[in-house]
Amino acid sequence: MKERGKAIVVGWDFTECSRLALDHALFYSYQTNMKVCLVHIATNELDITEKEFELQKEVDNLYKSRGKRIDMLVRLGSVSSDLKSVAEEISAAVIFIGTHGVKGIQNYIGSHVLKIIMDSIIPFVIVQAPREKHTHFSLVCPIDSRKESKEVLYWVAYLAQILGAKISLVYPEYKTQARIKMTQANVNFSKHYLSKNSVIYEEVKLSSTHFNDAIVDYAKQKNSDLIFTITNRQTKIQNYFSASRLQYLIANKEKIPVLCVSPRKDLWTYGSYK
Repeated sequence: MKERGKAIVVGWDFTECSRLALDHALFYSYQTNMKVCLVHIATNELDITEKEFELQKEVDNLYKSRGKRIDMLVRLGSVSSDLKSVAEEISAAVIFIGTHGVKGIQNYIGSHVLKIIMDSIIPFVIVQAPREKHTHFSLVCPIDSRKESKEVLYWVAYLAQILGAKISLVYPEYKTQARIKMTQANVNFSKHYLSKNSVIYEEVKLSSTHFNDAIVDYAKQKNSDLIFTITNRQTKIQNYFSASRLQYLIANKEKIPVLCVSPRKDLWTYGSYK
């Protein structure tokens, strides 16, 4: 969480979901020394003053209870577009939002949530439950046949280094030779990248028939704290991370937080992941 690196944004709507997101964001803030900024998007200009007052009370209470100073910002607009815009303006590293499953995601951001995540320069972390406090921090990093899937490695390596996390590099056991070859090339690259960054990992093959189910089940078995995923560059492409399956993953049944990274053309232009 250092590439843009100035803040961790929490989408705030004064609900329990917001507090779930803040709970997770504060943990990462303490680990990275980044400030946290609560961002509320008001839909009515007449509400701005009232919401600023309410949000200031939240910030003050947090300082009294935990000694943590939090920034805040209220912006008039649409959550579906302006939360991301505000995060870009303040050079945020990551955006946390809380939800109660798929329906909750739709209620919080609306039907365009997946489009927002896929288009975002800044990664999103979707959380559904309070943060579990495990003895060791554990990350699950899926790698598939798409070349873009390797773009999560930057974040995996960074979090592994600052958290001393255990990394599970998981990939589907495809049946066709073409996909087997492409996946193995990506896995080999990933292993080299992690080794070069002194990251210790284990590699695990999972069923390709229900890959997302297998990811979630494995993450639950490992008591994982975070699952990574890469979104599609084009949402119409049908593969294991199509829109519906991505929605299933980020609203997974085990309520494990998911960090969503959108593919970046500039990384490929300059050869970072070739």
